[in-house]
Amino acid sequence: MSEIVVATFPDKQKALAARNAMAAMGRNYQIEPSDIEVVSRAPDRAIDIEREVQTAWTHVIGGAVWGAVLGAVFLMPVIGAAVGAGAGFITGRMTDIGIRDAYLRDVGRRIEPGQAAVALLARRVDPGALAATISRFGGKVTRSSLSGRHADQIRTATVREEDGARTTRGAEKAEMRDQPDLA
Repeated sequence: MSEIVVATFPDKQKALAARNAMAAMGRNYQIEPSDIEVVSRAPDRAIDIEREVQTAWTHVIGGAVWGAVLGAVFLMPVIGAAVGAGAGFITGRMTDIGIRDAYLRDVGRRIEPGQAAVALLARRVDPGALAATISRFGGKVTRSSLSGRHADQIRTATVREEDGARTTRGAEKAEMRDQPDLA
């Protein structure tokens, strides 16, 4: 079963650096990420979703190749490539894989202007390593579908009161179980 963890960061640069570190954790087998997305909110309140993988361009290239192949059958490979690329662009824009865009926009509405968040969808998570990565970049877990001791381990490592004591709050516990509908 996939788990989702959303961590909020003070700015977009730290969130992008944390996303890159989480991707490296995936290459080191500390986590098994399905999707890692960065959501930022500009000072003018515009929400920007930055995907790790640009599916629209993948569809454009695939559509152009298949369009050229089918166009060659009818002795019009250039026209076929153009039509295939257009069809690939449309299907790529309509495809919503990984974490749903509606959920990411909701995360974007909940963060303060100027802040950013990283949403991680993973099949397996090493909570200690993830907590260390989030803390290293100044992040704080705001939502998680992890349950039991794993959620407590991440929360304890990343949520701190102003006096330095590690604690969890009741309002955060209720919000930690929010999980989107997955595709």
